[in-house]
Amino acid sequence: MTQGAENAAAGIAIPPPHATAGSARRHRLAVTARTLAGTLGAYGLTARATVVLSFVLARLGMDRAEAVIAATLASFAIFAALSMAIFHARSAARAWIWLAGTAVALALLQWVLAPVL
Repeated sequence: MTQGAENAAAGIAIPPPHATAGSARRHRLAVTARTLAGTLGAYGLTARATVVLSFVLARLGMDRAEAVIAATLASFAIFAALSMAIFHARSAARAWIWLAGTAVALALLQWVLAPVL
């Protein structure tokens, strides 16, 4: 009995070697892209959201230093929520598109809300 027949008899599905290399490479690339989105992408978006939140809090009447501290404290929850949402996304491409779109929207808000010195 060959090894493939033994694995099939044991209920273990092993794809052919030529299919494994390409699919393994795609899987590694997808995991890498999602990991980068969940760490570096979420970090960048959290930083942008923290700035916008501090501007909003300052506009609502909070002292600027207190607004920055409050936004920085909130950034920990923002980062955690973003990371979970990114790893929950259907694909890494969707996660990156969502990150880019949100970053553009937050950049526009930051530009509009920035205080004039």
